[in-house]
Order: sequence, then C-alpha cells, then structure tokens
Amino acid sequence: MVIEDGAWVERQAAESLLREFLALLEGIQKELNSRWNGQELFGRP
Repeated sequence: MVIEDGAWVERQAAESLLREFLALLEGIQKELNSRWNGQELFGRP
C-alpha cells in the first residue's frame, strides 16, 4: 500500500505529538503519585 507523501508527513507529525503528549502525561502522573504518597506518609486523606 502506497501512502501519499502528505499523508505520511501528517502521520509522522501526529505520532511525534502523541509521543510528546504521552511523555508529558507520564511526568504528570509521577508528580501526582509523589504528592499522593507524601500525603499518605503524613496521615492526610
């Protein structure tokens, strides 16, 4: 199956943005986990 150049470039851009977005989400998740774990250590809900 041959994909037109424009579609290929668009797909590459979308994949790049998705990877960046997932990396940001991973960072946010780690930050939230550390905050949650810190609250548990001090007996807060």
